[in-house]
Order: sequence, then C-alpha cells, then structure tokens
Amino acid sequence: MDKFTITIDGQKLVVDKGMTILEASLSNNIYIPNLCYDPDLKPVSVCRLCMVDVEGKGLTVSCQTLVDEGMIVRTHSPEVDKVRKVTAELLIVNHLPNDPGWNKDENNKLVTIADYLGIK
Repeated sequence: MDKFTITIDGQKLVVDKGMTILEASLSNNIYIPNLCYDPDLKPVSVCRLCMVDVEGKGLTVSCQTLVDEGMIVRTHSPEVDKVRKVTAELLIVNHLPNDPGWNKDENNKLVTIADYLGIK
C-alpha cells in the first residue's frame, strides 16, 4: 500500500494512502473529537466536531478529508476550537430536554467531548 508523509500538530507521520485525516490521527493517538464516525460505515460528517485546519485549505471535516502527501494539519486553533465548542453546545442543548441526566454518564461520547472542550 502507498504511504504519505503528513504533519499533524507538528508531528510527522507516515500514513496509508486512502486514510482520512481522522483515521490517521486516531491511529497515531492524536485525539480529534467526533460523534458520527464509525470505522465500519461510510463517513457522513454530520456532527462537525472533527473539524481541523488544513494548511492551504482552511477548516475541513477530518472524517471525510483524505490525507495527501505533505499535508499539514492543526487539530487546535482559535477558529477550530470555537467551531467545535459551538457545535458541541448545540448538540448538548438538544439533549437536555430529553435527558436531564446526560452529563452523569461517563460512557456518553458527548460527555467526553464536553469535558475535552471545557463545556460545563
């Protein structure tokens, strides 16, 4: 299989051609928040929490963007963090009326993401 060299958060990585940014990140222990990603399903990019900044492209969803040779990715920036936080807050607000104890379940992926983003 062909390989690409990419940089994520300053780390040079050798990854398989055909991987998405999210897959390359997760396989190298670089966390990118995500809810709708499942390795067994086609990416749908509906949650928008996996947003990253790709040099030369700007903000993009990492679950659908394929890696490319020399790609430089930042998983954090003021703009990325703001988009993720607003998106997560909108998802949380939609859960509150239906599940008042949503933030008590440590197995809830949204709780993990809220903690990661500093949302109380």
